[in-house]
Amino acid sequence: MDFVTRKRVPSPASNKRSTSASFLERRLGSLSISRRGGEPLEQIKGPLGLNLLWEPSEPRIDFVFVHGLRGGSRKTWSLSDDPAHYWPKEWLPCEPGFRNVRIHSYGYNADFGERKGSVVNIHDFGQALLGDIYNSPRLRKDGDTPIILIGHSMGGLVIKKAYLLAKQDPSYYGIGMRFHSIFFLATPHRGADSAQMLNNILRVSMSHESKAYVNDLIPNSGAIQAINDEFRHVYQGSHLWTFFETLKTSFLIGQEMIVEKDSAVIGLPNERIQLLNADHQHICKFTDPLDNNYLTLRNAFISTIESIDQEWSTANRDEHRNQMKNLSVLLGVSETPEGILSSVVDQQMEGTCQWLTDRSYFHEWQEGHAGTPKIFWLNGKPATGKSTVAGHVIKYLENCGNDCSYFFFRRSDKASSSISDLLRSLAFQMAFANRKVRQTLLNMKEDGESFNKNDERTVWRTVFMARIFRIELKQPHYWIIDALDECPHHNALFSMLSKVDKDFPLRLFITSRPSPVVDRLFSQEKLLVFAEQITVEDSLQDIRTFLEANSNYLPVEDDSACRELINTILEKSSGCFLWAALVLKELESTYSEQQIWEVLRDVPTEMDELYTRILDGMMTLSRDKELAIAIIRWTVFAARPLTTDELKEALKLDINQSLPRLENAIGSICGNLIQVNKQSRVEVIHQTVRAFLIKDGLDSDFAMEKVKENSRLAEVCLKYLGGEEMKNPRNRRGNAGKSPMKLSPFADYASLYFSNHIARSSPLVDKHFMLLEKFLNTNVLTWVEYIARSGNLYSLTQAAKNLKSFLERRAKYRSPLGQAVHVVDAWANDLIRLVATFGQSLIASPASIYSLIPPVCPPQSMLYKNFGNLQPCLKVMGRSEEDWDDLLSCVVFAEERATAIACRDARFALGLASGTLIVYYTSTLQEARRLHHKEPVRHLQFSNLESFLASSGRRSIKLWNAITGVQLWAAEHHNDILTLNFNENDTLLRAATRTNQIAFWDVSDGKEQDTCPIHENMQGDEFEYRPPATHAQFSTDLNMLAIAHRQRPISFWDLVSNTFIGQFYVENAKRYPGPLLLALVFNPNPDISLLAASYQQEQLVVLDPWTQEEQAIIKFGAHVLAASPDGKTLAAGDGSGAIQLHDFETLRLIHRITASDYNVNAMVFASNNLRFFDIRNDHCNIWEPSVLVRQIDSSDTQSESVSAEIPGDLQVAGASLASIWDGEKTITAMIDHHLGHFVFCGREDGSIGLFQTDTGKQLQTLYHHARNTAISSLCWNQQESILASTDISGRFLARKLTQPSSGQWTSSAPLFDQRSTQAISQLLISSSGKFLLLSTATSDELWSMTGQLIESRGIPRPMPRMRINHSRESNHVVFFDDSIGRIFEWNTFKELTPETGITLETVSKAESLFTDVAPSFGGRNFCITFFHSLGSHLKPHLNLWLTSSLHPGAETAKAIGDYSQLATRIKSIIGVHKSSLLFLDYSGWVCSTKYDIATTEKFYVKHFFIPYGWHSGAIPVMGCTVRGHVILARRDEILVFQRGMDFEEKVEFG
Repeated sequence: MDFVTRKRVPSPASNKRSTSASFLERRLGSLSISRRGGEPLEQIKGPLGLNLLWEPSEPRIDFVFVHGLRGGSRKTWSLSDDPAHYWPKEWLPCEPGFRNVRIHSYGYNADFGERKGSVVNIHDFGQALLGDIYNSPRLRKDGDTPIILIGHSMGGLVIKKAYLLAKQDPSYYGIGMRFHSIFFLATPHRGADSAQMLNNILRVSMSHESKAYVNDLIPNSGAIQAINDEFRHVYQGSHLWTFFETLKTSFLIGQEMIVEKDSAVIGLPNERIQLLNADHQHICKFTDPLDNNYLTLRNAFISTIESIDQEWSTANRDEHRNQMKNLSVLLGVSETPEGILSSVVDQQMEGTCQWLTDRSYFHEWQEGHAGTPKIFWLNGKPATGKSTVAGHVIKYLENCGNDCSYFFFRRSDKASSSISDLLRSLAFQMAFANRKVRQTLLNMKEDGESFNKNDERTVWRTVFMARIFRIELKQPHYWIIDALDECPHHNALFSMLSKVDKDFPLRLFITSRPSPVVDRLFSQEKLLVFAEQITVEDSLQDIRTFLEANSNYLPVEDDSACRELINTILEKSSGCFLWAALVLKELESTYSEQQIWEVLRDVPTEMDELYTRILDGMMTLSRDKELAIAIIRWTVFAARPLTTDELKEALKLDINQSLPRLENAIGSICGNLIQVNKQSRVEVIHQTVRAFLIKDGLDSDFAMEKVKENSRLAEVCLKYLGGEEMKNPRNRRGNAGKSPMKLSPFADYASLYFSNHIARSSPLVDKHFMLLEKFLNTNVLTWVEYIARSGNLYSLTQAAKNLKSFLERRAKYRSPLGQAVHVVDAWANDLIRLVATFGQSLIASPASIYSLIPPVCPPQSMLYKNFGNLQPCLKVMGRSEEDWDDLLSCVVFAEERATAIACRDARFALGLASGTLIVYYTSTLQEARRLHHKEPVRHLQFSNLESFLASSGRRSIKLWNAITGVQLWAAEHHNDILTLNFNENDTLLRAATRTNQIAFWDVSDGKEQDTCPIHENMQGDEFEYRPPATHAQFSTDLNMLAIAHRQRPISFWDLVSNTFIGQFYVENAKRYPGPLLLALVFNPNPDISLLAASYQQEQLVVLDPWTQEEQAIIKFGAHVLAASPDGKTLAAGDGSGAIQLHDFETLRLIHRITASDYNVNAMVFASNNLRFFDIRNDHCNIWEPSVLVRQIDSSDTQSESVSAEIPGDLQVAGASLASIWDGEKTITAMIDHHLGHFVFCGREDGSIGLFQTDTGKQLQTLYHHARNTAISSLCWNQQESILASTDISGRFLARKLTQPSSGQWTSSAPLFDQRSTQAISQLLISSSGKFLLLSTATSDELWSMTGQLIESRGIPRPMPRMRINHSRESNHVVFFDDSIGRIFEWNTFKELTPETGITLETVSKAESLFTDVAPSFGGRNFCITFFHSLGSHLKPHLNLWLTSSLHPGAETAKAIGDYSQLATRIKSIIGVHKSSLLFLDYSGWVCSTKYDIATTEKFYVKHFFIPYGWHSGAIPVMGCTVRGHVILARRDEILVFQRGMDFEEKVEFG
């Protein structure tokens, strides 16, 4: 391993001065005390101009130090040339108040000792200072930071002049407004007599010429008088601090006061004046951080900083809080580890742990010079204070002004147990401290980016590698990770750290127990590390300090006896801090020296023996025994530390005991093995206590048995959840308020973690199993609402996993049959589906679980059976599915064929044969972008870190920004590409070609790089020519290419060394010809270095690509393969359309989906590992089998391996018959009957059917168009009962329908049956039923119902337009084109409006794309939804007009309502019901807004929601009836939502 060791240097004895001062002393001790040899004089004096001394990660204030006569930017502020004395640079950043202060020093040439003369004066210096501040990139970038100016001597005058120039010159107005405070240190505002003397000397000197700036310092000089006179008129608004000298300055010829007080004080109102006990030279130079003059000046600085911070907090506090709240949701972080740190720091005694931070190699790590390790690994035996040292390091680094993020692994806390928990917490803390990080992650959220929060590799890639590590940090950032070995899967972190760019300023401090595994991982990943082990000597230093601080509590007579006692404890402790602390606790209860020595004689030196002694002592207190056992049970086995309030409630439920002052009594009850930390959480004093209490063979009444105690905890949690407090509220409606539920303090723990205890409980105990069944059948909805109000539904998914795990274990000992087992299993399935189907809507409206969700669930689900028919309740009619379907949704492309698919994080992309490329959001399945490759898309590939999407066809390859849709570049290629891939850091796009080459393109500009030929080992091959490749796959993490040729072995190519690795022969049959390869895929998890391959002889193989050794083989003829991002699941699709899910490593069959559909052409998994997509001919299926969620999550650190091995046969693995409907029956058009009891639907196969809205079922087929010619639109006329229909071929016809009193409807022979030469965009029947208007892209045609063309009107240019019947004049039809309305007569087709038409106000005459026109129910008003074209962006609008404004004499129609802010939320207009416009928003909610009258109220009403899978993809076919039923066409059926309008929740907009 690359360890670095250093010789130890003994630490100096610590004194007990203030924490800040003592820290600064130690900090200075780490710097060089003597002048560095050979340092040039110019460097000691300091550079000219504005120099940055310190820059925090988030600057809010700027300090600028300006020296005086003959000073220097460093020299003036340093007592000596020792760097440690340069206090603005070395001391101030370490002061607590300077966390957000950026510090500069300004240098200019005012050395009167130079021989040459100078014409430069104070005005010139001030002008130069102002110019440098104005031009500073840092000050300009952070353009709102207040500037604090500190000037010594003449530097104060230079500052005043710069201030005046900024106030007088408009170009410097912004800088002038930022000048907040000025600190004058011995500034001669009225000149100095010494300047007159100096000027005289220079004038008569033969070797030195005069200096203009010295003349300016002469008392009452013109320059000083002008500056003072002007300054008093403009200084208002700035804060002035004046410090004057009180000691004379020594010269060779005597002593003199350089600047008298009357000259140092300006004398302006509100000027703060203070003396410093120093001469002119030392008023700005200090011996150490305890120098009284330094403290006086520092305190003045901090006073100013605090004032500014308060102003900043007032202005920015809410914004910052909201930003962090958004990031909390994005990262899934509910709290930071500050509480743990506070508890750790409280345990530390002043002066302890300094042995580490005083050592030179710690400072080498901290400073991080080139070539030094960036990782410091501190390891030590249990109970040696590693966590305390980690806390000390955190506070030390923070005191140094460094940014720290930290994490404490705790097995006892489920929220602090995985690498993903660690990474998300670190990212959240980095965002809190650094504005750049915060904004980067906020941009991620605003762009709709999402990721699997429980997968550490995804978190690392999307949050850190793609974003945070690409930010240029101004200062190093430190990660302190305590007890890494407490994380069971900590090995994943090491491979991640090896990928951090060496130039990124990240440094890590890691603690753990001594571990050969950790040792090996450092070496394996080639991580350079400082390795330090806590020795007995290190611990003894801290133990002594601890004992000396607490010795006053011991009954000893004198200091000598105390020292002897301390030495004895030290000798027996063997460096174990915990042992010493526990012994001291026991000694505090003694009353004589004899008792003390008796305890020390009897107390064992080993921790286990000591714990046994304590438990034996607890046994003597029989009265507290039951209580102690209960407290220990909840403390040891709780999934996270309980608060004292939670524990009180738990004890009341568990043993029926109430402890009002539990926090005061818990130590004495439990032998001080249990404590309450600063956050009022109950915990064991050390993890070794927990390990001791649960170890096998412990002979004590306090011994804890895992299964037994978890069963008890599960029972108590279920007792609460099934109790009165959690009962489902009666008549709870979907619009229930958002006020928090008032429940017991125990509600949170019981709700979040009851299932964890069930999963670890005894499968042989029926009591908690019966309690579980009762809870699920009664109070489960209240529990779901409680979880949903937290904003995180992961607990529902985790509960489902845990219930499944418990049932699997129980089946080993009990029959898997029975009502209770069925109930629990069914509820586990429902919980999985609940999150997948209704997740976002449930979070938006938690109370919807009572009335809106159960009715939408399948009839066979427990949600529907138990709660779907309660009153009042939404009712859904027409659904044919009886149970949950693995098929979540389907996207269909009319007359198109899907050819390629790719997915990464929040987006997936589909390529079509037409060249269209569509990007969708993965979670909502909504279309995000539509791009045009301009040739059939063959391959798609998302980048690893950036937002790139590459597409390739036969002749071209293009790179897009997947978020903005911008094409970045395009390049031609002449080889047939087999696969695309980005390299690890997204700098190269590479393609393996059929001609056995790897082609490369530079991602930045699209320039093609040199190609790399692929030369496989051809030994033994009988053919000399190079056959074309048939299959190829890249592995980004393994840097490997797998390539295969027809009936030849798979060859592997190392992309790093550009060398051939080897070949794989299936079944080791080294023969030609071999079996035909059908598909291959790498496992994307680098920790699982495997590849899967499928062959024509129905062989599916998993192999190691490095050794080419076969790992598993089964019989299955897969044509397409896909792997989940976590590497656990292999999806295989065969030629019949079936899909099998296998465990990737073993090929154990997990699940099978049988779908009678087209062949599977391609598959890809979503980043959450739970959803996958396939493309088949003209559609894309979105699958989400619950079995993927059921798998026990490997990141669940408390889960035990309890599930039985499942054989590979289908019957055991589980199967589903997917509801793949007949695409020819898909409903493509719909119109409702005017009475609301029926609806007419046109299908893909050309038929028109009649449906009943009461049942949602089709009653009959009315008539047909040509077979398999999709119906495009329908139109119904109530006056004459005429139904008109059009299809995609341009055919349109009309029939008269008759509704008998009983029996089937009848349709007449066609009133007419015609065909248009163009596609029909709209069909409209006149109110009288005598005429029909037909609109195409180029004309409007008026037809009579007898089939005669009356007139045709040409359209100058194709444009989106709408035609409606005038709601007040039955013989009028209104045309809307662009921003113009026109009125025509139906019977003559004569235009009644002027030639210019009626201008619709608020509708721009630029490109306006009309999408819908909806008259109100009574015809009083009408609204139009349209889009304005703003370049490449379309902005939606919705405006309201009076119908009466549309009359033949009108020139303009004034809008009476603008709902454009609402328009951005509308996905589809549904229709009109009474006085409301109904619409579907992008979240799937059916909403309404009143528009029969104009209103200034800015709100709309949410009623109920429709699952995403039912309306994903294109604009859904929807409508509403006069009875208030909402109708949705889903696949080949209609769904009728009844009573949905009864639920109301107001939502403000605008």
